[in-house]
Amino acid sequence: MADELVKFDTKPSAQYLIAGWRRQWSDGGGISGGLPRYLIEKTSAKKIGELGSTVSQLCYPFQVAGTHDTFRPLAAFEDGLPSQPMHRENNFYDAGNGLIIFRGQEPWFRIDIFAEAFFQAIKDLGITQTVAVEGVNGPVPPELERRITCVYSKAELRENLDKFGMQFSSYGSEGRRGPTIAMALVTLAHFQYPDIELVRIGAMAPMFPFLTSNNEQVGIPRDHRSYYDIMRRIKAMFDLDIDLSELQTLGDTESKDLVERLERIASSNPDAKQLIDGARNDYTYTPFEQTVELDPSLDQTLEDILRNMPE
Repeated sequence: MADELVKFDTKPSAQYLIAGWRRQWSDGGGISGGLPRYLIEKTSAKKIGELGSTVSQLCYPFQVAGTHDTFRPLAAFEDGLPSQPMHRENNFYDAGNGLIIFRGQEPWFRIDIFAEAFFQAIKDLGITQTVAVEGVNGPVPPELERRITCVYSKAELRENLDKFGMQFSSYGSEGRRGPTIAMALVTLAHFQYPDIELVRIGAMAPMFPFLTSNNEQVGIPRDHRSYYDIMRRIKAMFDLDIDLSELQTLGDTESKDLVERLERIASSNPDAKQLIDGARNDYTYTPFEQTVELDPSLDQTLEDILRNMPE
């Protein structure tokens, strides 16, 4: 059955995995579906494999009434003849330097089968650390660093994760709340796949309960500042060689535009102003500043210089 769960054309040397899902519940700010896609394009990553036919057959509906082809499997024809089997996009990409990127589609059924396939792929590739990215929407002051939350599969991961400016979620501890796909996989890894190291990192992207003329909420649908604040942490965790300056610029531009829109709304609507001001006053986050670890010999040299300085 393993061959039907996962299919790889090649297995490059790999150490880290960043995973996200399209068409999923927790895709606020376009983070889960959009950040992996951005990284694939940014690094010119090459597809190396996919979750197999068992996942496609058992984990998804053929269609949902009224949604046209949104949930149907992909199909293709050439001159009337099928050119490829029907399939779902649950693909793995090699970004080089030990980094693999997964961009998939959230399963509707049989999370146990999906998890078995996903974790089998991690083992087949020799991945040692996996981060799944997700997002939620909320009244975030757009000019501020995003709030980053975290859940993780192994207790021993906590000491290292404490370094990266994240809030550790107690989601579901005070009442019934269904998990996101990444939270479900973290839970399954903890209880059923203890050799898997899986961390779910989420960001809150700005979205306010005001409607535009197109009946859309005022916010940042694809929040590159969230991408940036997540990737700053992952870059430090995995020691990745990846330039984040474009994400920072895009995020700053989008955030500045939203600040100006909110100021215009607040200037003509006292109730909206109260909500915007309240969101800013109530907002909390854990800032992240990457520390620089000095070479031990350099550290000793600096210590000697300070010790020998005249008083």
